[in-house]
Amino acid sequence: MLASLLPPPPENLSFDAVSLCFQGIDPGNPLVGLVPFYQFRIQVGGMFDVGKLNFRVGGTEHVRLYVGHIGYEVLEPFRGHGYAEQACRAAAPLVRLIYRSVIITSDPDNYASLSTIERLGAVFLEEVSVPPRDSQYLAGSRRKRRYRWTP
Repeated sequence: MLASLLPPPPENLSFDAVSLCFQGIDPGNPLVGLVPFYQFRIQVGGMFDVGKLNFRVGGTEHVRLYVGHIGYEVLEPFRGHGYAEQACRAAAPLVRLIYRSVIITSDPDNYASLSTIERLGAVFLEEVSVPPRDSQYLAGSRRKRRYRWTP
């Protein structure tokens, strides 16, 4: 899907203590299988950046099997407060505009991310090996656990 065809995100995406600050839509790079994605900063109290969330739109093998549609990162000083879960829930209205359900993945030893995924109520699908040709392999991931989330 071309980035120019993506709808703008709804205003005021928030859940509990977290709000998402829209940064733009990255067009991706179809030549290497990278799909367009929405970029957000995760904020607490409307002013403190605590991390980021990306929502990828597309169904390449890279997305479906290894990186998922939703990616999040909470900065180390702010971990342990449930901000990743709240950010996913804040993004849910946008996700529902495009998909009925999405894939979220995690390395099997990323216990914080696995906990977030489970608290979202995502359903475990499988664990897959990451092939050496995928960028996740180059980043150090050898296996991914895949979940389906219906926000």
